[in-house]
Amino acid sequence: MPEPPRLTIKQVLAWADAHHRRTGQWPMVRSGPVHGVLGENWRKIDNALIYGLRGLPPGSSLPQRLTRHRGVRNKKDAPPLTVTKILAWADAHHRRTGKWPTAQSGPVQDAPGETWSGINGALNQGTRGLPGGESLARFLGERRKVRNRKNLPRLTIKLILQWADAHTARTGDWPIQKSGPIRDAPGETWTAIDKALRNGTRGLRGGTSLRILLDQRRRFRN
Repeated sequence: MPEPPRLTIKQVLAWADAHHRRTGQWPMVRSGPVHGVLGENWRKIDNALIYGLRGLPPGSSLPQRLTRHRGVRNKKDAPPLTVTKILAWADAHHRRTGKWPTAQSGPVQDAPGETWSGINGALNQGTRGLPGGESLARFLGERRKVRNRKNLPRLTIKLILQWADAHTARTGDWPIQKSGPIRDAPGETWTAIDKALRNGTRGLRGGTSLRILLDQRRRFRN
């Protein structure tokens, strides 16, 4: 079997640049075959960089070379995160977009190389200096009072009726499912209340609706 051809750092970087132009991402060890280069794959190249094979100097790796020559973030050497830093980025995101970031919000505009998905992972796994055991949604819920859809506050019939009475006193009409936001409960909507009554979520028994509840408790007829 013939020996594999020699490699140079320049050649490896040229293939990496081509990969990035084609896919929008930098290659990783698991990226598979090198496009357009018969017999080459990124794992072989990484091994050659680590062990000094095929004419390459030993002691580096594919991620390290991309960090050194292309400024690509190496996940194993990412800078520490702090609560203050994450909150500053989240506040800036909110000022710019009017919304709080989620794990699906993509790159952190104020921190090149960071993504909200990566921050969510670090919060959850306890990496990069963070204690772990939480999520971005829970983090913002505790520190910025952002509603977490997976951890919404419990509802009671008494509370819903109080909101309905206040709505009627203010507007002269009983609320319906399409009445929009609940003025006395920031973040709540009558659609969400109706859904919780129907599905039995957020501490409610289910099997009813806003219309039925008001008909039974307030003699409301729609």
